[in-house]
Amino acid sequence: MAADTQTSSTQAPSAHTHGVPTHITSGVRSTNPDDFAPVSALQELWRFTPIARLQAVEGGVAAAASVIVTAPDGITASRGEAVGSFVPGDRIAAMIWSKSSDATIVDIPSEATPSEPVKIDITLSNGTLGYARVLIRAGVHSQSAVELSVTGSGSAGLIVEAELAANSQVTFTNFNDVATTGNVVLYLPAGLARDSVFRSHVLTVSGGLVRVVPTVDYQGPGADAELNGAFIAGPGDHVEHRCLADHKVPNCRSNVTYKGVLGGSAEASARTVWIGDVLIHATAIGTDTYEMNRNLVLNEFARADSVPNLEIETGEIVGAGHASATGRLDDEQVFYLQSRGLDAHTAKSIIVSGFFEDLLSIVPNEAMALRVRARLAELLG
Repeated sequence: MAADTQTSSTQAPSAHTHGVPTHITSGVRSTNPDDFAPVSALQELWRFTPIARLQAVEGGVAAAASVIVTAPDGITASRGEAVGSFVPGDRIAAMIWSKSSDATIVDIPSEATPSEPVKIDITLSNGTLGYARVLIRAGVHSQSAVELSVTGSGSAGLIVEAELAANSQVTFTNFNDVATTGNVVLYLPAGLARDSVFRSHVLTVSGGLVRVVPTVDYQGPGADAELNGAFIAGPGDHVEHRCLADHKVPNCRSNVTYKGVLGGSAEASARTVWIGDVLIHATAIGTDTYEMNRNLVLNEFARADSVPNLEIETGEIVGAGHASATGRLDDEQVFYLQSRGLDAHTAKSIIVSGFFEDLLSIVPNEAMALRVRARLAELLG
């Protein structure tokens, strides 16, 4: 195992755009896809992504993806023009934006504390390509839960943005279950105002190409974010997560924990990619941040790439660190359980299930957590 280590304006490409290095964005911020170069494996931003599959999202005739919102009383869902703080930083995001003139807008009023979550369901039909934007606006002092489910066998480009007002709290759960024929690029930007709290759980269990981009933009001091994720890749799957915590204001916190399990076959390999970026700008004094990725590789037909990046421009921080490790099942652990009377398959199942349990035990939606456990059991045979 590897050791741990602690608006729509266009801008010309540069080493940093809005303070974000070009390995995170293309160096341009624009809602016009023509302002970006065509997607290529030669670009750092896309070098891990299978370009042939990505072209199913970038090209072709697209329709509006079906977005169904189920909201508790007091929370409204409507269609219309919506502009949050997110401005696309790559060609695919700009294409989604430009082809989704109307967005689904979910408004959570100030002081609201609904007892039920807002449910957003996006189902992808086989052989189709869809684009959609969703904007979730959480009012001042509100406390809410949002559940996003992306399932099916088609292709899609999606932007689901959360804007948290001062002192608001949002618990966000995203479940992605896409067939090996499906290709999905999903952006999950969150803008955090003063003293807001954001808790994110991303669960990805399959997909020919599933690329999820969770980002946190700190807009006011005292904001707090946790980004948790559990992902599984089986034969023929490419599952990619690229996380960013962009600290620009004082006294904010971020904690990122992602774990993956992958196993392919002789006929079809499995691939996962995790990129974790934390930026601490010179103005972000008092930042407290940590990011970690763990990957469990079940056989020789799988590959996991893990790249944690930490960029610090001020020494006046509470703490900052990152960790990454990728490895196989521990033979000694399997042997120990077998010596206690378990067969090899049961022993391996217990170890793999325990690997994920710290993340699954805190997922608010138990049904989603159960589906992850079921997918694990399926992968283990």
